[in-house]
Amino acid sequence: MENRRMIQTLASPQATRNRDGTYSLEHTWQAEVTLEEREFACWVVHDEQPPLKANVTLQGQVHRQGKGRSVQPYKLQGPLQRSEPGTRIRLTYTSSGFATHQVTVTWLKNKHELPNPQTSVQYSGYTYNVTSSVLVLLTDDDVFSHVICHVEHKLTLFFQKTIGLDQYLRVPPTVTVFQSSTSSSLVAVTCLVQRFYPQNVHLTWLEDCHTLKGAEQPTFKKNDDGSYTLENLLLVNASVQGPERVLTCMVEHEGQPPKRANLILSTRAHTAYKPIGSTGPEMPALIFVVFLLGLKVLLVMSFTATYICRKWN
Repeated sequence: MENRRMIQTLASPQATRNRDGTYSLEHTWQAEVTLEEREFACWVVHDEQPPLKANVTLQGQVHRQGKGRSVQPYKLQGPLQRSEPGTRIRLTYTSSGFATHQVTVTWLKNKHELPNPQTSVQYSGYTYNVTSSVLVLLTDDDVFSHVICHVEHKLTLFFQKTIGLDQYLRVPPTVTVFQSSTSSSLVAVTCLVQRFYPQNVHLTWLEDCHTLKGAEQPTFKKNDDGSYTLENLLLVNASVQGPERVLTCMVEHEGQPPKRANLILSTRAHTAYKPIGSTGPEMPALIFVVFLLGLKVLLVMSFTATYICRKWN
């Protein structure tokens, strides 16, 4: 794709078999270098796995050298797959055609300079080639983070581009399941999928390894940190008699191994509600019995007191 538009190719690349039994595929697309920035994307789909994408941005830079001038293409790229927080990813800048070796590359994340960039300036055919790379530590809140590649040639700004880290970030979800009462026969079971990125997830309800149907449409919510929360409700007939029922909420995210949360369906969840301190249906009879016993005790005490008084008189 060029600038998000599909490119029609006449030839289909052929995969070659490697010695270890795996396959390799190579396809070359020739593009003319211009002063306008163009972004090329190569998508690869393998079986039913999520597609892999590699981006390359090309733009010619005009550099004056004596009376003539040369056009210098550049390439700024990152990893092909998303990574979880705690992972260090490598960003790389390459360019060629510099007239001198006085090239400085600075990397900044959220306006803070990144440490230990690896920059190499190599002489090649009367000009200099530059390669610079840096490691960036991904965190949970990097959905809105960005990295700036700042290039200076002879103390003059030559190139600058901003890279959003959201395209390299994958935040796995946390999955919980809970139930609540709705009526005497139905129980509402909710699967709560929290703080994940990007948004695309697939949720499945299971009971004893069998897929359940009838769940409501999932409700997505975007959090302040850019991550997402999903809530999905399933109504279950709790009056069905049988062995202990186990419900499972299975969540698949970005082609990673699915996450599961289990719930043992409680038959007590749909019984009549009693507030804390409720006396229950047996309390009136108990009060009546206590009242009769108290009355008998009072009569006995009254009779005893009367008898003692008469005896003293």
